[in-house]
Amino acid sequence: MPSPIEAVMVGAGNRGTLAYGAYARRLPWDLRFVAVAEPNDERRLRFASEHGIPPERQFRSWQELAERPQLAPALVNATMDRDHYPSTIAFLEAGYHVLLEKPMATTPEHCIALVETAHRHGRLLQIAHVLRYAPFFRTIYDLVHSGRLGEIVSLDWRENLSYYHFAHSFIRGNWANTERTSPMILTKCCHDLDLLVWILDRPCERLASFGSLTHFTPAKAPPGVPDRCLDGCPITDECPYFAPRIYLVTAHGGAFQHAVSPDPSPEAILEALRTGPYGRCVYHCDNTAVDHQVVLMEFAGQLAVSLTMQGCSHVEGRTVRIDGTRATLLANESRREIVVVDHATGDSETIRLGPPLGGHGGGDLGLIRAFVRAVRGERSDVLTSAQQAVESHLLAFAAEEARLTRTVVDLPAFRNRIGVSHVVASD
Repeated sequence: MPSPIEAVMVGAGNRGTLAYGAYARRLPWDLRFVAVAEPNDERRLRFASEHGIPPERQFRSWQELAERPQLAPALVNATMDRDHYPSTIAFLEAGYHVLLEKPMATTPEHCIALVETAHRHGRLLQIAHVLRYAPFFRTIYDLVHSGRLGEIVSLDWRENLSYYHFAHSFIRGNWANTERTSPMILTKCCHDLDLLVWILDRPCERLASFGSLTHFTPAKAPPGVPDRCLDGCPITDECPYFAPRIYLVTAHGGAFQHAVSPDPSPEAILEALRTGPYGRCVYHCDNTAVDHQVVLMEFAGQLAVSLTMQGCSHVEGRTVRIDGTRATLLANESRREIVVVDHATGDSETIRLGPPLGGHGGGDLGLIRAFVRAVRGERSDVLTSAQQAVESHLLAFAAEEARLTRTVVDLPAFRNRIGVSHVVASD
C-alpha cells in the first residue's frame, strides 16, 4: 500500500473540517494533513488537534504559510472567495498541487491567470466542482450522452435553495454581502453552470439574466422586530427565520449549526446567537446578495436553457427537466429520483438512487479521492481541472453583467473582451 499523500489545509472552517479533514480521519492511509493555516484560533487548534499537527506547523494566515518552504506536495485551499486568487498564485509558485474551493476567483481575469500559472509551473490545480462526482448528476450525464433522449431541444434547471440555507449563508453568513465575497450567481450557481457545461458539452453563445434582492431588506421588516432574534422579537412563533428554531430544531446537528458554534449544546448555540452574526434578524443584516435570479442561455445549436435560483424553497435540491426529440428526463435531487419518458411508447422508467455516501450527494468522496490520486500521478479521474472550470465561471460573470446592465451578452465577444478568444470545457 502506498504512503498517504501529505497535504496542508488552508482554511479550517466547515468545509475544511467536515469534508477534507473528515476524509483524512476516515482514510489516514490515503491522505494526511501535516500543517494548517487558519486565522480563527479555535478552529486552527481544533483542526491541529484532530490531525496531530505540531505547533510549528500551525499558521494564523495563508501569507505566513506562503513565506515558509514547501511543507507537503499537496494543499487544500478552503479560504474565503476573495483570498482564492492571491493565495493560490502564491502556493502554485511555491510548488504545491492545489485543490481549490469554488469559485476559483472573483474576476474572469484572475480565473485565466490561475490556469496560466498552474500550466507554467506544471502544477495540478483542481477546482471543487464537487457535483460532477455525485452519482445523481453523473447518471443525468450518462443518460444525455447515451443518446436516449435524442437531440436535446430545451433544458430547464432549478437551483432550489431552502429558506433556512439561504438565510444562513446569504443573509446572515459569509456570502451575504457581495462586496466582501462574490455575486450569488458565482458563489452558489457556478456549480449549476458547471454541470450545464459538462452535461451539454457545447459552448454557450449568448445569455440574459434577471434577478434582485426583493424581500430581505429593512423595508420589508414586520413592525417592531428588533435587530436580533433574541432581543424580544414579537413574531417568533410565526417567523420561519427565527434563528433559535433554525439552529436548535430545523438544522440541528448539521453543518449550519456547526458554523454557529462547534459546541453543539443548546447553551452554546444560544450564546452564539445572542452575540454572533447568525442571531441577527433577516431583515436587519448587511446582505446584498440577490434572493432570486434567472439566467436564460442559448447554447450552440440554438439550444435554449434556463437556470433559476431562488432562496425560498421548502426543500433543498435541484430539479431538472430535459426535453429531447425521443424522450423527456425529469430529475429531482432531493428525492434522488430520475424519470425518463419515451415519446414513441409513452413508457417511463424511474431510476432511484440510494442514500449518498458523504456530503454533496456523495460527490465529496469522489472529488477528494480524485485529487489524491492525481497528486500520485493518476490524473484520469480528475473531472474538474482549472481549465475545465473556467467556462462555467465565465458564464457566471457574463450573467451578472447581463443582470446589472439589462442586456443580452454575446459570449464570444465577452471572451474576446477579457482576453480569451476561446475557452474549452475540457483539457
